Amino acid sequence: MFAAKWHLWLGIAVSVALLLFLAWQVYRIDDPSGLIDELAAANYIYLIPAVAVYFVGVLFRALRWQYLLAPMRRFPVRRLYPVVVIGYTANNLLPMRLGELIRSYYLARQEKFSASSALGSIAVERLFDGLTLIALVAVTAPWLLLLGEFDWTTGISQTAAIILAAVVLLAFGGFLLLFTLLAVWQGFAAMIERLLALLPGKLGEMALRFFASFVSALSILNSPRKHLALVALSAPVWICEFLVYLLVSYCFDIGSHFDSVGVYLLAIALLTATSNLATGIPSAVGGIGPFEVVAQQTLTALGVAVGVAVDYALVVHLVALWLPVNIVGLLILWKQNLNLRQLTRQPDPEPGDPPANPGQTEARAANSSLAGGDS
Repeated sequence: MFAAKWHLWLGIAVSVALLLFLAWQVYRIDDPSGLIDELAAANYIYLIPAVAVYFVGVLFRALRWQYLLAPMRRFPVRRLYPVVVIGYTANNLLPMRLGELIRSYYLARQEKFSASSALGSIAVERLFDGLTLIALVAVTAPWLLLLGEFDWTTGISQTAAIILAAVVLLAFGGFLLLFTLLAVWQGFAAMIERLLALLPGKLGEMALRFFASFVSALSILNSPRKHLALVALSAPVWICEFLVYLLVSYCFDIGSHFDSVGVYLLAIALLTATSNLATGIPSAVGGIGPFEVVAQQTLTALGVAVGVAVDYALVVHLVALWLPVNIVGLLILWKQNLNLRQLTRQPDPEPGDPPANPGQTEARAANSSLAGGDS
């Protein structure tokens, strides 16, 4: 239902290929067995505050989602928090980042809300996450480059890094432009509706219904002030994420590889951005493969030994970011006698869902913005 089988096999192939590349990086080390010694010698006490800070970050994500949903309905943060946790659990355990769909379906089931409207708000959330991370790379990478912190003799391709950064920037910039046009230009939305109306039968009806709900969620982007509010709400989310990476870096004394605290903090900020952007690459589950390789390559490019970089990447991803939220998310589902398979079934349209008729998108978007877009 969610994706063709080739998407699943593509994700598996990407994860396997990148993990093999990581293993090859380890094989090239003079003493690969040193990785086990470094893991054993790490000071894991810092994982406790790191995990705590991660869940504080989830709270800020719930607050931001509350703001995104406000034009359609005001939800208490206490009800959104477990939905966000379950969404991240599904992202970690299902391929192709299906947690975004799971989160929208779960909210629809629990709150009798439009799944497509919820998905539209999540798309805006992900867009601003991407733009925040790109901005972080744009600030930290040139600074570290000017300070001479990059070591391009380690086998990292400078050209490949620049090309990848340009592609990501263009992609997120294009989506921001598209979403903003849908939010502020009714004629643009109407043109897309007319194209969707050409689809046959129920497919066209479903596409129009989804599109109308999706555009209603984008009403939050209809003014510069709301853009700035989303930037402000995204900041604490990524500050918490940065602190998780920083705390885990203390486990491996990564700060000793840098000449000053300022450079160390810039390096961790860049690492936070690049490894999170890497999770957008198709993978088997939870970004496993892309995350580890990009995190290792970023640290190695900054002069950190390959073995330390690999150990850090595995611990920060699997132990600090992946395992705790999965445990909590599965406990929430267990308490409610649910499982991820049940949540993969799209809920039936609610009575309040927008009608699948051309021309309705503009009215719904306008009503949404008047009903509370400034909340």
